[in-house]
Amino acid sequence: MKTLGIFAAAILIPAAAMADTITSPGAAFVGVPLTFSSTTGSNGGQGVPFWNNNSSDGLNLNAGYFLTGSNSVMGVTDYLGAGGAFGNYLSTGGAGPDAAANFNFVQDGPSVDITLLYTNAGANMTSRYGTQIGFYNVADPSQKTVLFDHGTLYNSADSNGIYNNNVSAQSPFSVNTFANYGLYATTCGYNPGGSIYCDTFYSNDGLNPNDEPAHQHFALFQNAQDPELFFVGFEDSRGWNNVEGYGDFNDVIFQIKTDTPGNPETPVVTPEPATFSILGLGLAGLGLLSRARRVALKK
Repeated sequence: MKTLGIFAAAILIPAAAMADTITSPGAAFVGVPLTFSSTTGSNGGQGVPFWNNNSSDGLNLNAGYFLTGSNSVMGVTDYLGAGGAFGNYLSTGGAGPDAAANFNFVQDGPSVDITLLYTNAGANMTSRYGTQIGFYNVADPSQKTVLFDHGTLYNSADSNGIYNNNVSAQSPFSVNTFANYGLYATTCGYNPGGSIYCDTFYSNDGLNPNDEPAHQHFALFQNAQDPELFFVGFEDSRGWNNVEGYGDFNDVIFQIKTDTPGNPETPVVTPEPATFSILGLGLAGLGLLSRARRVALKK
């Protein structure tokens, strides 16, 4: 009967250890190729990371170069790995050209730490209009939490705006999250005639404007040593262009630490119907064990 007791306890352990972090149907984290620089500019060609495009800002200035410390113009910190590793990025992978994936976070703690690392958001040209980035509630996308507001990123008219030459990380700040949250960015700029346009893009591109339904504007990276440490590269351009393809994803780059200091990760256990059945088997096993012990004592 001792064996039965161990079996029942083992059934219960997996349910207590569950903790979700990322939801991304049909995608997975894959390693950043150590030789990615040799394919820069292929603009999403076969086997080439979707973010590894040329940049209109200069040579070798896409988000991958910054996050791996591969271009000293952007700093030399390898945020994604250690010992020569380049970490991971979220991709649909498959046999075809590499592509960005839709994703959202499932809360495993009430708050996260955010650190602005780099910005070259040319669309953020005035304090009234520009790029605003934050979290949205997956259950109700109209509910949003602002991380970086209009005029606080690159802004040539405001000395408080952070320009791309600032290669030192800013001070981290903590922000509360929704139980299930994604990323959004509202980007404004000037049309050729001088009028203002504003578009809102989401980490679920199905929520994007009608002219951008299948263009993912967020690239998600993950540190190789710390699976709770993520990096986001945002692309503000619309559609395809001959220089950057679908973008260099360096317009805003920031860090998300989902296991904040002083708030260690607490696994969230949300049993699904199948899990309830497993729990029932475990409890039944414990009941049988208890009954067997009572019979043994009577003997």
